Amino acid sequence: MYQALYRQYRPKTFDEVLGQEHVTTTLKNQIISGNIGHAYIFAGTKGTGKTSTAKIFSRAVNCLNPKDGNPCNECEICKGIMDESIMDVIEMDAASNRKIEDIREIRDKVIYPPSKTKYKIYIIDEVHMLTNQAFNALLKTLEEPPKHLIFILATTELQKLPSTIVSRCQRFDFKRLSSKDIIANMQNILNSLNIKVDEKILRLIARNSEGAMRDYLSLLDQLISYNSENLTYAEALEILGIANTELIFSLVDNIKNRRVEEALIAINNIIQEGKDIVQFIKDLIQHYRNLLIAKTSDSAFNIMDMDEDMIEEYKNQSSGMTLDYILKSLEVLNDSERRMAWTTHPRIILEMAIIKLTNLEERLSLEERVKRLEEILDKGKASIPINFKEGEKQVERAIKLENVQDSVKVATSQSIVESKEKEEKEEPVDIIDDGKEIPFESIKDNWTKILNIIREKDVKTNAFLKEGKPSHFSNNKLTIAFGDKFGFHKAAMERPHNKELLESVLSSYFNKNIKVAFIMENDSVEDKMEDKEDNIKDIIDFFGEDIVKIEK
Repeated sequence: MYQALYRQYRPKTFDEVLGQEHVTTTLKNQIISGNIGHAYIFAGTKGTGKTSTAKIFSRAVNCLNPKDGNPCNECEICKGIMDESIMDVIEMDAASNRKIEDIREIRDKVIYPPSKTKYKIYIIDEVHMLTNQAFNALLKTLEEPPKHLIFILATTELQKLPSTIVSRCQRFDFKRLSSKDIIANMQNILNSLNIKVDEKILRLIARNSEGAMRDYLSLLDQLISYNSENLTYAEALEILGIANTELIFSLVDNIKNRRVEEALIAINNIIQEGKDIVQFIKDLIQHYRNLLIAKTSDSAFNIMDMDEDMIEEYKNQSSGMTLDYILKSLEVLNDSERRMAWTTHPRIILEMAIIKLTNLEERLSLEERVKRLEEILDKGKASIPINFKEGEKQVERAIKLENVQDSVKVATSQSIVESKEKEEKEEPVDIIDDGKEIPFESIKDNWTKILNIIREKDVKTNAFLKEGKPSHFSNNKLTIAFGDKFGFHKAAMERPHNKELLESVLSSYFNKNIKVAFIMENDSVEDKMEDKEDNIKDIIDFFGEDIVKIEK
């Protein structure tokens, strides 16, 4: 029966493990010296050789004739472990055996010595999937294991492991494989199979395997199954569902030049050809990443791992883009990729992303204009020269600025100047708190009057505050909520001058020291209070009621 390449060419000795010399050298030295640990953590991204190394280690420590720390793979023990006729090496998947009962079963069995080997070895893959209770059950065994027992815990998400587990193990971090190592290994495999494949195709596979051995061998297996004699680059692109580089360059040009229709037609053609949409957006992210490197790095050749002609193309395309534009584009694409994982309509997400990218520069330009306008307003001047048609006088007139792109609302420049002239240091007002609670309804009923007082003192603050509404009041703290479109106004009100003015007016009006806070309407105060109560409950559960003191 045919075996997949990644199974046929799974490494059988430490020397065959690709790109992990920092791990394999240490393990070999431990075996040679007899300094064997009782628990190991193999951490790293998928396809970097964690499980393969664990299996090699399980044979090497039990081998009857080890060679420089490597298993011989010829003795009775090595063969028995490889064909699984010896049951002293147990491999389990924590994703499907994650409960406390599964770990208790292991704990009950580890006390029995191995039947044929020197060490009984448990290889637990994806160990981060265990429940907290299961980790606690495993902890005691890791702390005081029998002399014949070795645990090897493999994980792709080390941060999810409790520190108590990590501290009791020897930790080895597996690196992503470099494109150079991947291409060299594929070439060796193809030579052994007497198959010739263009190096350009091998580089394509290496770029799309994300440093994972299993991934690149699966892609190579797929290609040689299609055509093992004269495979072309175009066929490789079509089989793997990867978009042609030239096509992506053309699409990005259309996006940059705001040719929306041409960009959407290109997307439609890609989908009609059967390209995978998720894979395509990954290709697009990789393209913008290359633009970023080409624009910012003098060592792009070493970082991008491609020929100089291709790097030059990226430099030429990135020269017409600002760094901020490329970074914002990557944000849009990464966000779209995440959303694709939760939708049944990935095409719509992709098309939305393309349209956002075509309008990105205009949005960035608008943000810059709003920022400049805000600076002008902060200085109290809004005088803008206007040129009339030929034959008419050129005069400079004060312009009334209203409703600027749903971002800023201000009164006329004359009003601003007048308000600035009126601005004087006011005498502090004595607040005499009568101790009575202010009903929230009273604040809402008097909100219009509050706005009018604010307007008399500072018209800008009034313009920002008008888009907010009182949302919640407790403990002399008023929460004001802004709608989704008014994040700019919220940020403006959080500035010290605007916030302090509002607090002063409220305190004076209601004769009570009142503080304010600003939120977006989607941020529910009640939800935050519930989260706070949940956090307090978790702390009490952890430390105990006799230790925790909650101060209000």
